[in-house]
Amino acid sequence: MYKKLSAYSLAVFCSLFLLMATVAQAANQPAEKGGYNIRDIQADLMDNSLLIVLKGDSAPAYTMYELFSPTRLVVDIADANLAATINAADILPANGFASMKITTLAEQNPQITRFEITLAESHSYKVDRLENDLSIRLLPADPAATPVPVAKTGKQPAATDQKPAKIEAVQLPESPVTAEKYPAAASDPTLDALIDSSESALTASAANTGETVTAAEAMQDSFEFSGYKATRISVDFYKIDLHNVFRLFRQISDINLEVDESVSGSLTLALNDVPWDFALDIILNLKNLKKEERHNTLVIYPAKMEFAWPERAADNLTFKADTEVIEQEALIIRQSTNQSAEIMQAKELLRRAKIEEDNDDIEDAAALYEKAFKLWPQNTKISNRLAVIYLVTLRMNAKCVYFAKETLKIDKNNHQAALYAAIASANMEQIPQAMEYFAQSITGEPPLKEALISYAAFSEEKGQPEAALKLLNKYSENYSDTVGTMVAKARLHDVMGQTEKATQQYKALLYSGYQLVPGLKKYIRGRIAMNSDQIEK
Repeated sequence: MYKKLSAYSLAVFCSLFLLMATVAQAANQPAEKGGYNIRDIQADLMDNSLLIVLKGDSAPAYTMYELFSPTRLVVDIADANLAATINAADILPANGFASMKITTLAEQNPQITRFEITLAESHSYKVDRLENDLSIRLLPADPAATPVPVAKTGKQPAATDQKPAKIEAVQLPESPVTAEKYPAAASDPTLDALIDSSESALTASAANTGETVTAAEAMQDSFEFSGYKATRISVDFYKIDLHNVFRLFRQISDINLEVDESVSGSLTLALNDVPWDFALDIILNLKNLKKEERHNTLVIYPAKMEFAWPERAADNLTFKADTEVIEQEALIIRQSTNQSAEIMQAKELLRRAKIEEDNDDIEDAAALYEKAFKLWPQNTKISNRLAVIYLVTLRMNAKCVYFAKETLKIDKNNHQAALYAAIASANMEQIPQAMEYFAQSITGEPPLKEALISYAAFSEEKGQPEAALKLLNKYSENYSDTVGTMVAKARLHDVMGQTEKATQQYKALLYSGYQLVPGLKKYIRGRIAMNSDQIEK
């Protein structure tokens, strides 16, 4: 009996031990959350390129965009959860062109995990979604690319657009999705956005005004908003030769329309009551074509080709014009002989500095530029160049402010210098000085694009959404809206509790005609649905 009792006690003890071990192991592991769970992040350095792969368990909802001064790629992933084994500080191998910071924006709804990658000017990027994984490739950039500074901020628009650009402000880059997953000829994102959102536009408009609005009126408003105001047409093409399609547009538009001989193929497309130029853009998008317009003439050609407008022949100069050129050259020669030894020496230093800069020896170039500026202190081009180098390339904010101020001493209306000083001051958290320089940078007529966007981003970061919204509206008054500015406005309305205005802005973006990557489109529709629920409550 005692043996049985001992065996029974041993079995109970083993069961209790296993249960306690299981509970302890579960306590040490984080609970599995919903959303996009990132189980691993792999980074491989290959020659002068870097491949970063986020390994997930489901398709991510993400947006990406580009910031500048310094150049940064920002990838925002909705409801992302990092595995406990991932150490952000150890992800990237040692390299000379990229660093990464991961932050969680818990106040956003949905919560956003932000991957902010700081890039050297020498590199570009490409972001692709491969099923459940997200790959970020950092590779040598086109040397012809030129950055445009934008203020540092932790709350930029969650969007993507032109390889803004280098942006122009918070300008979002073109969709970087792979052609294999999203072939150009399969569908048109602009048309999808208009069709998918026309019903919601009708519902929202009727709810806001209490009036009955037809789908045609809602669609017309969306076209007006996106800039399509040409003659409206209805077409139904079934395997029609492209050249015949373009002949129809030539008759409708009454403009000269020339099509390159290499353009070929047929088209099937049905559109009802749309502006003809919108229909043309749809076709160009589907068939991977481009257009150039000048002097009432529209030229259509394959996107892979280059096109140059003919220039006036040089031999058409009159004798009088030739005489003026000769006199101008003589004046330049006389001015050169009258220049001081300091200026002549400064010019030689500038020549050497340019060579060093072309060879990527930026520190040596900066030293030569500084020597040239000491010899030629009235030349604001030198001080502005130094401000850019220290801000964008060498990341020396204090020196950037110094040389920007030197420019402003000579030319107080140099808005570009004021912008450099504002961005550098913001980077150093010198808030009063940054606000002063930002205000100075937007006093031009019209104000600088990048100054308005940077000032808006700075204002939002410092908890001033009303000021940020005013700056973005000023941008819209002087320049056309971008995906970035439209998303930023919607987000600001959300922050200010203006749910209906935010919803209208998100819908306007869907109707705008801009190409939206699937992740951004999904995010916008989610915000519309969420805001609509709040309005109903």
